[in-house]
Amino acid sequence: MGLIRDRMQAITFGADTAESIAFAQASILPRNFLDIMLSAAFSASFIPVFNSYMETKGKKEAFTLASFFISVVAVITAIVTVIGLVFAGPIFSMSLGSTALPDGVAELGPVLLRIMFPLIIISGLAFSFTGVLQSLGKFTAPAAMGIASNSVILIYYFFFIDRFGVYGLAVAFIIGFAAQGLIQIPYLVQSGFKFSFKIDWSDSGLRQIGKLALPVLIASWVMPINILVNARAVAPLYGGQFGLNGIYFANTLYVIVSGVFILSLTNVVFPKLSRQASVDDQTGFNETVSETFRVMVYVLLPLTIGMMALSEPLVNFVLGGGQFGERAVDVTSTALFFFAPGIVGYGLLMLLTRVCYAQHDGRTPMISAVVAISINFVLSFVLVNVLSVGGAALAGASGKTVGACILIVALSKRNVFVWNRQLITGLLKMILLTVFMAIAVLLVAGLTVQMHVALQLAIPGLVGIAIYVGMGYLLGMREAFWVLSVFRKK
Repeated sequence: MGLIRDRMQAITFGADTAESIAFAQASILPRNFLDIMLSAAFSASFIPVFNSYMETKGKKEAFTLASFFISVVAVITAIVTVIGLVFAGPIFSMSLGSTALPDGVAELGPVLLRIMFPLIIISGLAFSFTGVLQSLGKFTAPAAMGIASNSVILIYYFFFIDRFGVYGLAVAFIIGFAAQGLIQIPYLVQSGFKFSFKIDWSDSGLRQIGKLALPVLIASWVMPINILVNARAVAPLYGGQFGLNGIYFANTLYVIVSGVFILSLTNVVFPKLSRQASVDDQTGFNETVSETFRVMVYVLLPLTIGMMALSEPLVNFVLGGGQFGERAVDVTSTALFFFAPGIVGYGLLMLLTRVCYAQHDGRTPMISAVVAISINFVLSFVLVNVLSVGGAALAGASGKTVGACILIVALSKRNVFVWNRQLITGLLKMILLTVFMAIAVLLVAGLTVQMHVALQLAIPGLVGIAIYVGMGYLLGMREAFWVLSVFRKK
């Protein structure tokens, strides 16, 4: 549904109009502010402490801690929202620099940003609810959050866009994101959670969360700061047109497609890791890490190849048409091609930071994040001169990959991540399968260039999946059997 939402935005406003550029920046800035300041605290700081309370002090004490935490989130996000409303103009201007933009962007952007800045408090509360439900093993409502928000936004596109335009769309985003929190409330009530607004700064659990918060927050800055830097680097390209939305749409598509698996897996496994760490089950903890690592790499390697080989038909199929013309497709697919090599790094970064957080270690992910952000910052402005919009995307991919490698080395030294023969052999098999798949996909893609764009995407993709999973099955890989078992259950 997120892909459909982005397609509606692309074909309605294009990639080079004042409305498209202003709305893209106005919608992403509040979410990036939230990611930079608070989002990691929802999972990385809160969930381990909450699960520890559940295991050692019981549900009542854990729910009291949750009320304290949600109250703190409400206060902080409300303050930030007020600041954003007051300084919307300077914030919007600073995000773009002195780039020459189409007429109307500078005037429209701050207005839309003021409408959408309350996304911070709305999303902050919604993700706090998610942390409680996921810790209780309830994933239905959190999984439906995207359905709730995107349904509202799509209804607006289908029935009201011609009447209320981009201003109404900004309001629809607010209503849609509010729905994310509202649909979780019945599940919280059903679980016995009763929220009361109160903050006890002397509470030991709240202080534990606060102690973890700073390094955790810094570690969570990789994605939001990287995309802000990437956008700043590409803003001057193409006469102030296409670059900003090219990087925006490519990153969104990249995160949605890869995140379907990455976030689903990490969100499910993190509470489990937190519980294992809280009862000092080191053997079970290490086994969970190893198994999840292998499954993630097994899925993300072919996804990387598929996204690189089929970047143009993928962008054309999802976003092309209407106001989103050939030039916009070309720029966006180039960015997506260079984002794709970072998929494995992105997935492992998301997983391994949570491994550290489950052990109440925020320092190691913080170091990894600082390195990743630094690499992206330097390479964005260097490579953009060589590869244009692709340079900024490759800079982001490189930063995430190096950050993931730092975490692998650190966890290996602690013997959390064990490089045994089984793991090494499995990884070598995955790489071999990926090479065969890449050759097959490229050959088949060359034969489908004259076909409809859906077939250009579907035929090579299905051939690649069949070869990758089929050969994995023949080689006796556990991950291939797991994938096939999922399809059998479906």
